[in-house]
Amino acid sequence: MVETIRKPNGPAVAALLSAMIGILILGAINVGTEASSSFSTSMLEVGKVWIPNAQGIGPYSGKETIMVVGWLLSWVALHLALRRKDVNLKTPTAMFVIGLVLATLFVYTPFIDLLLGK
Repeated sequence: MVETIRKPNGPAVAALLSAMIGILILGAINVGTEASSSFSTSMLEVGKVWIPNAQGIGPYSGKETIMVVGWLLSWVALHLALRRKDVNLKTPTAMFVIGLVLATLFVYTPFIDLLLGK
């Protein structure tokens, strides 16, 4: 008889939640660039640091840079915290769905205009 060893699901939960954190960061930065032209300019400067011809895509280059850094850092932190744990999937799944909805709203122009009072 073959005995199966069940691995903890913590690393998968860490990956799921870090993806949600990354898209929330992108959404929040998107709202920030819509709210402030100086913040938008600073996001372009962040993108210019490592993306050739970043001015061609504007502040999106910096938004993506910050999102990737936030995603990777949160993935490392969450992986280290959850790597040996078996997590009930209800809470992280609900968090992911709520985060996905919020991130979607943060890039939806009519919602941003409502949020910023435009």
